[in-house]
Amino acid sequence: MKNRLIISLLFALGLSFTACEDNKGEYLSEYSTVLYFKNSGEVPLTLYKTGEDTEYQQVVNKAGSDLGSIAEVGIEVWSDEALTAYNTQSGTRYVKLPANCYQILDDRLNFDAKDQYKMVNIVFRTDLIYDLSADVDYVLPISLADSKDSINAEKNSMLLIPSVMIPSIYFDQTGFVSNIFTDEGEEQARFTLPVTMPMVNKWTFDCTVEVDPSLLDEYNTGNETDHALLPENAYTLSGDGIVPFTPEYSLKDMEINVDRTKLVYGNYVLPLRLTGCTQQGFVIDAEKNTCLYGISYVPDKSKLKDVALTVNMLSSNAVEPSEGSLANLLDGDVETYFHSAWSVAVEGYHYVEVALPAESSALSFTYTTRSSNGNAAPAEIIIEGSMDGVSFSKIGTLDSGLPTGGKETYESQVMVGKPFKIVRFTVTKNATGANYFVWSEFSMKVF
Repeated sequence: MKNRLIISLLFALGLSFTACEDNKGEYLSEYSTVLYFKNSGEVPLTLYKTGEDTEYQQVVNKAGSDLGSIAEVGIEVWSDEALTAYNTQSGTRYVKLPANCYQILDDRLNFDAKDQYKMVNIVFRTDLIYDLSADVDYVLPISLADSKDSINAEKNSMLLIPSVMIPSIYFDQTGFVSNIFTDEGEEQARFTLPVTMPMVNKWTFDCTVEVDPSLLDEYNTGNETDHALLPENAYTLSGDGIVPFTPEYSLKDMEINVDRTKLVYGNYVLPLRLTGCTQQGFVIDAEKNTCLYGISYVPDKSKLKDVALTVNMLSSNAVEPSEGSLANLLDGDVETYFHSAWSVAVEGYHYVEVALPAESSALSFTYTTRSSNGNAAPAEIIIEGSMDGVSFSKIGTLDSGLPTGGKETYESQVMVGKPFKIVRFTVTKNATGANYFVWSEFSMKVF
């Protein structure tokens, strides 16, 4: 719609351009040479306040039946009258960017026979634009003009709409990041946490990453977990936490090297905070400056043993009285199923508990969804362990990668926690958002 408005207002102002469809097949049959902006209409443009001007390029294409022709075209900034007409027709309130805020380096483009496109080079005075009033919608409107060849009237104009941001540095991964380290293979493992920026880097500078234990305390309290702080003697950070940036590299990995010989099985976290950047004018993104880098040190799955489950080992707070007994989970038949309560009210989330014959510290489990459909398949499962059936500690939460179709099987990774003899699997919601769930088969392995 905006392209059509541009066309109508330019003709209304008496600007003469040859119109044609933006279709190269038609160009080839009707016009020897046609010129047009690759991107036309309103073009939002994000610039960064770095203390330096920003160079911007826009493509002008040459098409038509004579691709080997020589052509030239001018680049013109709209008049105040043209922008006023555009605002009237489009309902906008754009104001032309002040002339001292930009420079068009090439106001005339010359195409040789071999040229299929040329670049319009514009320099934006980023700091000056940043100081302009934020209440005004500034724009740089330009058009192709003054050419002996045809100009596509639907793609002959563009309005560059600049917005200037303070450049920021941030972690590419934030929040809790889960990783697993098994006791098989190499004793040392290398993990990476990327530090990045939203633009092409032209500078040499350093960023500083520090360990902040308070982040883990806050996380454990807020999520009812008891992850341990990764022991200081079990890891090293590349550069002792200094992440060096060099020109052309907008992303750099901080390496975390972990020595499993210094660990016992358990869930560890390295709570990291991005604290500094030596590049003047750059800021640390306050919403992406922390990462809880989780490392679960677990026994290899080959070391886990099958649990010989019996129905007496299973219990639930939400057995449905009309269908689907717990015994169906162990009968080897996916056509039968356990269905948690739907016809009677149950306080709290529905769960299945397994009473193990001996104390364990690691587990994996497998379940299969109902044969007919996955409507009641779990969408989130909280796994907790207990020694007495009264006090439980969280082992883990699964909320992604769970099957949602019928007769689909899920096999968990190895999970570790405090020693347990009872394991509770709580489903907080199913695939349709309800609180009941259905499993057709279930099995467990422990270590």
